Formats: sequence, structure tokens, C-alpha cells
Amino acid sequence: MEKFRIKKNIIYDRKTGKEIWEIGNQSNFDCVANYFYNQSFSHDEKYFIFSSNRTGNIELYRMELESDEVVQITENFNHWYGWVVYNDQVICNDGERIFAINIYDLTVREISRKTKDGEICGTPVISGNGKNICCLYREQEKWSVVISEIDGSKLIDAYEFPSEFEQISHLQSVPGEKLLLSFAPLPDHQNNFDLPPSKRARTWILDIETQVARPFLIMPEGYRATHEYWYNGNNCRLYFHKKTVPHWTPASICSIDLNGDDFKQHFYSESRKLGHSFIYKNFIVSDVQQPGENELYLINIETGKSEIICWPDSSCSPERNQLGHVHPSFSTKGNYIIYSSDKNGKTHIYIVPLKTIIRTLQ
Repeated sequence: MEKFRIKKNIIYDRKTGKEIWEIGNQSNFDCVANYFYNQSFSHDEKYFIFSSNRTGNIELYRMELESDEVVQITENFNHWYGWVVYNDQVICNDGERIFAINIYDLTVREISRKTKDGEICGTPVISGNGKNICCLYREQEKWSVVISEIDGSKLIDAYEFPSEFEQISHLQSVPGEKLLLSFAPLPDHQNNFDLPPSKRARTWILDIETQVARPFLIMPEGYRATHEYWYNGNNCRLYFHKKTVPHWTPASICSIDLNGDDFKQHFYSESRKLGHSFIYKNFIVSDVQQPGENELYLINIETGKSEIICWPDSSCSPERNQLGHVHPSFSTKGNYIIYSSDKNGKTHIYIVPLKTIIRTLQ
């Protein structure tokens, strides 16, 4: 594989003055960080993985943070997302097979391959016990969950969704030993308040063992939930954005426990369209979906303190689809925030070193 360098361009935020590392500056191609609840960094934070169309195809690349050395690690992958870093591996889905790339020596092993018509869809999901990989599968209009062992096995059919769900999105693993998955069905009926609450659920939980799917995250009338994610800190909780209907504001970042109880509001904004967030220990990072002028918040949910750390100023344009979104996330040890922005026309990756910033929020 070709090795080259993409120099980190050290910039300082136009309003806060915080130091930021720009990856992909002055390039005529897109460099994109992973979807916000999927890890991009190796466990030691030596490397991070990103996707780019620099060759004309969308491929994955490994960059060493210290040296700026970059190496292309896939060929004909052609997916912006569809991958996640897990321990020392990049677990990938190219639609035909699930495979793993060792981050350090770049060896590739096949985990599983489809054996019927259709397509493996979305990002591979690692089960809470780390033994299995789950993926969505689409065969014509039918959606299902398929599962393989992480060490490699046949891809088996695990659950078929009811036909009333035209599409499935945001498949995630619920932390814990039991094989539970959460998902968001489409069409989204959250704003149809004439329907019973169970029909308006944003998030459902699927128990693979019992084959039971049940509505889980349901907003009260006048609100909707978006961009949920799980975190297993002191206890397992589902975090999400609570938005006012029909507008997005006021908006807040909230969470509930695995029983659907113990509702907590962690951050509130009267006027800003909080969009995507993620958590590491006591800290949440959140973007704002205000086209062209949007900030990034860092929130200490233990002390209640928060500050704007920078202004990504991404387009949030429907024409750019996901490439116009910021999708902030933390590195594995919480020393960095990584996000994307297309404020310069093409999407670039930005990394914020956090050591000095976090000290101010203690």
C-alpha cells in the first residue's frame, strides 16, 4: 500500500482561539471522520482511521498522529462509513463481506461473507460481550439482522423485521452480556401524535434470543428524539437529543436507563439546534446543526459546566448529506475530539487536543 503524508495544519479557532489540527487542508478531495458513535482511534491513540475519495474511490486510510504518515488500507471499499475500530482492528462491511484489518500490521482477514441475494448494510455492530458481529441485511424490500462470530463464521439470519418497517437505521449494540440491539425504524412517526405512543417510538430494543422487539424511547407529545447512542459508564444508559416539535428548539441532551426510566437532562439550549453528541466519562461533546455557523460544546455533566471550544462552521447542507455534518466524537482515551467540517468546500478532519481544555471544566 502507498505511504504518504498529510501534514497537520495547526490552526486557532476564529472565536475561542483554541488550538485545532486540520487534516486534509488545501486538498481537492474529502477526508471524513467516522460516524459519531463509532470509534476512529486505535486503543493507544497512536493511529486514527478515516475515509477519503482522494483516488476517485472511497477508501479507508490509517494516519499516525505523531508523524502524519498515512497509508491506504482498503481497495474498492467505496463506503464513507460501514466500518468501526474495535480493539486493534478495523471491522469493515463492503456489502458483500465483513472483514477485519489489523491496525498495526495491516493484515486482512475475512470474518464472514453473504451467501444469498441482497446486501449487508451499514456499520458492523460489535455485541456487548465482544463475541459477535451484527449487521443489517437488505434483500429487496425485506430487512433483517445477520450475525457472525467475531473470530469468523458463517453469516446467519438472526431476526427479520416486520414489513411495516420500510427501512432500519441506527443499529447499535446495547452494552452487556445479553445480545440486545437497538434500532430506529422508518418511516419516522414521532410527529404523528394521533398514533398511540408505541407507534411513535424513535428507538426499539431487539432481544435476539427471545426474538422480541419492543418500543423503547418514546417522547411525550410536542417533542421528538434523534441521534441516540449507548454508553456503559457507571451504568448502561441511552443518550439522545430531545427536540421541540415542529421546530428543533428548545433542544436538550438527555438520557434514560436500560429500563427506560431515570430520565436525566444533561444540557439544555433555548435557541441552538443541538444535533449530534457523544460521551466519554463525565464529558459530552455536541455539535449544532445551524447551517454555516455552528459551534462545538464541551459539557461536564458532573459539574454542569460547559464551554464552546470551537466553531466547525460546517454547511449542514442536504446537498452534502452526511459530509456536511460535524459528527463530533472522542478518542479512545479521551485525549482528543475528532470531527468533520466542509467549511472550506471539501470535508476535512479536525482534531482538538483536550488536556488543557478539560482542566478548565473540572
